[in-house]
Formats: sequence, structure tokens, C-alpha cells
Amino acid sequence: MAKPDGPKVNGPALELIKQRSFVQAVRMGGISSAARVLGLTPSAVSKNIRRLEAELGAQLLARDNRTVVATERGRQAFAAWSDLLGLLDQIQQELSTADGLSGQIGISIPSGAMPWLMPLLSSYRATFPDVQLRLNISDAYSDLVRDRNDIALRLGRLKDSNERAISLGSTPLMVCAAPCYLSRTTVPKTPDDLAREEGLYFRLPDSGRTRPIVLPDECDAWRMVASVDNGQALVQAAVNGFGLIQAPLMLVEADIVEGRLVEVLSDFRPPPLDVNLVFQAARWLPTQTRAFLDMAKDWQRSPIPSDEPFDWRRRTIDQ
Repeated sequence: MAKPDGPKVNGPALELIKQRSFVQAVRMGGISSAARVLGLTPSAVSKNIRRLEAELGAQLLARDNRTVVATERGRQAFAAWSDLLGLLDQIQQELSTADGLSGQIGISIPSGAMPWLMPLLSSYRATFPDVQLRLNISDAYSDLVRDRNDIALRLGRLKDSNERAISLGSTPLMVCAAPCYLSRTTVPKTPDDLAREEGLYFRLPDSGRTRPIVLPDECDAWRMVASVDNGQALVQAAVNGFGLIQAPLMLVEADIVEGRLVEVLSDFRPPPLDVNLVFQAARWLPTQTRAFLDMAKDWQRSPIPSDEPFDWRRRTIDQ
């Protein structure tokens, strides 16, 4: 049976049991899950949170039959208490752990970016075999607290000021299509030629709106034959001849190398997309998270072979 993640409640930790109950309920998205992590009953966790709310005179959690979500006041409390409790846990863990790490780390990854990030994930897995990777593959925007993720890989401009980021560089944004599509049309030579073409758009999972094609001013994009809310599916449709797409190189590189897709208008590429790993703007981060981010800092400069050990104790994320 898998060992639960998080601190068991004993000794001096009882002094902060109400806060621990609340923080774990938010982090795990439910009372029962928090109870399993803490080694308590769901009833005890619920009572602890109700007592805490009574002491503060404020509702911290919005509850339904299955899940709990932090209120605005609850989000403030979660940020403060998770920082404090995490610092205490970190001190205890680093003093008691001689080698390696354990526990779990949650990472949100866009669907098409998994192959690109796999070398880093493999290196981390080889270095810390006792850490369980919880990979959430989705093109939807991940709220780190709501979705219980420690880290998210994001493409493009960052918009959440409550998060911090490590840059992994950038990826070119390119227009491409399958040879079978290009064989039945006139290959576009300039952006103005795109108006006569057909192609696909990426549909944002959160809003349902299609992402605009980035082109020079006053140019019309291709006629949309389909919209897709998954990056891998978008690429697969293009490979099967649906038409043109505009996609980051990290999503289509293998298909271009193997000849399944061909880039067009390479002289008219728009600015590349930033690639970042984002994490919570907290004074303390779980040790597993710090180790992953420290490894990522080195990896983005020089990829790490999966069999090369990485000394996670030698550096921490700059504060």
C-alpha cells in the first residue's frame, strides 16, 4: 500500500492541527483526502476547520458534497499557513533525511509538451526514485492551488503575479502542414497567400475561444475547417492533411524531422513563445519542488543525462 504524502500528526505538531487540517483540505481538494494524509478521521478534520473558522470569524472553505474550495479569505490563509507549516516541515525533513527525497510532486504539462520535457522528468526520476510524479497533462490553464499542482509548464506571456517562474528559454512559433495538403494547393510564399488556404485553429479549453493566428499586420489567416482544444490532436489533424496550423516547435519538431509536417513561411515567423516553469510565490517550497526547480535551472543550460547524479542540497531557488 502506498505511503500517504504529508506529515503525520504527533507531538508538538498537535499545536497546529487546525491549521494543518485546513491547509491539507485545500491542497488535496477534499476533507477525506486531507484526513488520509494527516492520519485523522474526516470528522476530526472537519471539526478542526470549523473551530479555526469560528476563531477567525470568517469562512475559509466553500463546501459541497465532494470537494472544498478556498474562499478569498481562505486563499490568503492558505498562502500564510502553508508557508509557515511548510517551513517547519522542511526543517524537520532536512534534519532527518540523510539521502534522497520521498513524497509526491504535482506537475501540470500541456499535452504536446510532454516529449520535450521528458528528459528533465527522466533525470529527476532517476535521481529521486522515491518521489512519486503526479503528472497532469492538460492544455487548460492550471491554477496551482485549485488544481493541487506544485509546478506548471507554461508557454507564452505569464499573467499571474502571485506566481514565480524559472525560464526554460523559448520555442519558435511556426506555420506548417502535411505534404499531402501542400501537394493539392499552391504552397504559400508570403503571409498574403494564407487567405486562400484552409487550416485549423487551437480552441482554448478554459474560454472556448479560438487562439488567433499570429501574422504580420493586415494579413488574413486561413479559412478554419476545424478547431481543436488539445495540442496533440491539433498536430495529428494537421499530419492527416486537414490543413495549416500554427504551433510551437516543441509540439511539432518530431513530425517535421520525420517529414510528416513541413514548415512554410519560415522567413515570416512571429516572435518565439517564452517557456517557463511556474510555482507558488511562497517563502518555503516543498523540498521535492525545490529539487526539481534546481535541476531545471541546470537542465535549461545543459541537458542532464538521466544517469548523472544531481546534488539537490548544493543550491536552492533564489528568493
